[in-house]
Amino acid sequence: MITIIMKLSFGFYAILALLTTALAQPTDSQQQFAPPPPLVPPVSPTQRVSPAITPPIGVPIRPAQQTPPQAIGPLPDNVLAWDSISKEFVARAGEAEGHFAFNFTNVSPDIVTVNAAPGSCGCTVAKLPPLPWKVAPGETGQIPVIMNLAGKSGALVKTVTLMTDKGNKMLMVKSIIESPQPVTPPARGGQQSVTMGADRSKNQDIAKADRQAVFKGDCARCHVEPAKGKMGRELYAAACGVCHEAEHRATMVTDLHNLKTPPTAEYWKFFTANGKPGTLMPAFSQAQGGPLTDAQIASLVDYLVNDFPKTPASHASAPSAPVK
Repeated sequence: MITIIMKLSFGFYAILALLTTALAQPTDSQQQFAPPPPLVPPVSPTQRVSPAITPPIGVPIRPAQQTPPQAIGPLPDNVLAWDSISKEFVARAGEAEGHFAFNFTNVSPDIVTVNAAPGSCGCTVAKLPPLPWKVAPGETGQIPVIMNLAGKSGALVKTVTLMTDKGNKMLMVKSIIESPQPVTPPARGGQQSVTMGADRSKNQDIAKADRQAVFKGDCARCHVEPAKGKMGRELYAAACGVCHEAEHRATMVTDLHNLKTPPTAEYWKFFTANGKPGTLMPAFSQAQGGPLTDAQIASLVDYLVNDFPKTPASHASAPSAPVK
């Protein structure tokens, strides 16, 4: 009996093992639709794979060097046709600016791009439209140039370099400043006019451009030299009266004898030392580029506050009215 049971058990486990093995095997349909294995391309025996190069820690990565742009040379003559590459301006004595205009035409088949037009110094400036300025083939243009002539004399030559994408062109400007006409002193009287020197219009034009110009160049002979070593009343006559007491005083020069409000010592000191920006009044203190020391300014202020007459002596025919 035991033998029979053992045989039946052995047969049962054998059948169970066969079923398990059968279930683990893929069916024909599963084998038919199973995805193919990935294809791996063959590697040639001589092929070598370069590993990624990683720079050592702390060593900066240098960018690839670029070829520097080639320097732009002169602008060929067949690109822009000019009315002239040099201009001349004859300025009257005292004229503050010289004006020039260069006209050109783009005679090339390409667009010419203007990038800049620097002058050889700060006194000469080219007026260009908004940059970059693109000039089409056949198009004309104009380059105005202004030269500052304030305080200058004789012949001045400057240049402006037109910089384009096709090359650079140098333009020359020349100003000839006429000398002032000599002034014949009056036959009688007028000694003050001779001392001041004539050609007031020239001095006024120069002073409008640079109010400190009266202390420079030829102007110094009238506005600096006479004031050296002088104090108080004499200093006023030499440094201030040359303009404020002039018989033919310009309308923009203040009459110090008829001020609406009596000035204080602080007022006289401030405007004498620092001048008035936007007017012809220069700064007289040496710290501001003028000729007077602090001691001279103090003596001048003392005179103006205590002894300065309300009416100029040369014109006083009757007692003056009190200042209001």
